[in-house]
Amino acid sequence: MFCRKCGCNLPEHATVCDSCNTRIKPPVFCHKCATELPANSTRCTNCNAKSRAHKRGKHWLPLLMTFIAFVFFVFGGTYQHGIPYATVADYLALIIAVAAFLISIFVIPRTRLALKIVSILFSGIMLFFSVVWILEVLLS
Repeated sequence: MFCRKCGCNLPEHATVCDSCNTRIKPPVFCHKCATELPANSTRCTNCNAKSRAHKRGKHWLPLLMTFIAFVFFVFGGTYQHGIPYATVADYLALIIAVAAFLISIFVIPRTRLALKIVSILFSGIMLFFSVVWILEVLLS
């Protein structure tokens, strides 16, 4: 293995270059043909398969947003003299629940189907309760 910055020969499991102190990222391989991919490439040079290395991350965002919407919802509305009363937290819960539901549908890929289903289910339930509460407040 060689340093990408200075070209120095490195041990197999090195994390830092001894010569230039550059942090060494582990090599990324193609998921189809196991060819080592060049840095920051989006396609394999051997089989032209699309790289999955750059697809990390924000799949847990809708569940986090749903939890935040739940917290806003729980600490939001109250009843005053038997009449439901909505606060700003209830409207924030509604907006966050709508955003989490839409992100669940459009951003989470089909390859993470279980996470997508759970996220749609939880954010949909939160959205339902938020809409019912807001409608109860507005109609009373």
